[in-house]
Amino acid sequence: MPPRRRAPGFFLTNVSLKSRLRFACLAAVIGLPAAAIAHGPIHERIAFVSARIERDPSNAQLYVERGELEREHHDFKAALADFDRAAALDPHLTTLDLNRARAWFDAGDWRRARDALDRFLGDHPNHAAGRAMRARVRFKLGDIAPASEDYTHAIALRPDPDYYLERAHAQAAAGPASVGRALRGLDEGVAALGPVMSLQLAAIDLELGSKRYDAALARLDRILERAPRKEEWLARRGDILRAAGRRDEARATYQAALGAIAMLPAERRTTATTRLDVRLRAEMERPEAPK
Repeated sequence: MPPRRRAPGFFLTNVSLKSRLRFACLAAVIGLPAAAIAHGPIHERIAFVSARIERDPSNAQLYVERGELEREHHDFKAALADFDRAAALDPHLTTLDLNRARAWFDAGDWRRARDALDRFLGDHPNHAAGRAMRARVRFKLGDIAPASEDYTHAIALRPDPDYYLERAHAQAAAGPASVGRALRGLDEGVAALGPVMSLQLAAIDLELGSKRYDAALARLDRILERAPRKEEWLARRGDILRAAGRRDEARATYQAALGAIAMLPAERRTTATTRLDVRLRAEMERPEAPK
C-alpha cells in the first residue's frame, strides 16, 4: 500500500514513522519483550503498532488499535484517518463508528460524535457503553430528556454505578423540578446495587443543594449507622447542621467527632485524621454569625 501521508494541519505525534521503526528494530535487537513496548509510554506503543502495520499492512484491526492509541495521545486527525483505513480494508468492521465517536467526543465535537453514535446504535441498539456515550453527548448538546432516556437504557443493559450517577447529574441539570426524579434514580441504584457510597453521597449532595437538610441528615444517619469509623461522618453531619442553622446541634456533633478521634489508638491516626481534628477545633471556635 502507498506510504502513510498526513494532510497539512494534522496533529503530529512526537515520533516519526522512521523513528518508530528504528525503535521497534532496536527493541528486537536488545530483546525487549513485545509486551513491555505495548504497555510503555504512548508514543512507544504507537511506534510498536506502526512496526506491526509495516509487516502486515492489510490487517484492519491494527489500524483500529493504532487509531485508539492516537486518540489517547490526542492526535485525533491521525486516529480518524486510521479508522478510515481500517474501514477501507474491512467494510465488515461494525464498531468503527463507536471508535470515531470516541475520537470526536474527546476532540469536543459533540455533533459529529452524536452522528457517529446514531449510526452505531442503529446497528447495535443494545450496546450499553454506546448508549451511555450517546447520553453524554446529548447532555453536552443540551438534550437532557433524550440523554436521560439513553442512560436508562444503558442501566437496563448494564447497571453500572457511573451510569446512575451521570443520569442523576443530567436530570438535576434540568432544574429544581427534576431533582426529585434524580434522587429517585439514585435510590433505584442503591436498591439494585446495594449501599454504593458514591450513589449515597450524590443523593446527599442533591438534598443539600435543594436545602432539604432533614432529608440529607436522614441519608447520612443511615451511612453513619453502618460506618466502622465515625469521625468523618460526624464531621459531615455537623456541617449539615450548621448549614441548616442548628448551631448548638452542630457544635455537639463536632464535639462527638473529636471524641471519636480521641478514642483512636495512635497507630490508626493518619495525617488526614490530624487535619480533621484541626478543622473540627476551628469549627468549634468559629464565632457564629449574628441572627
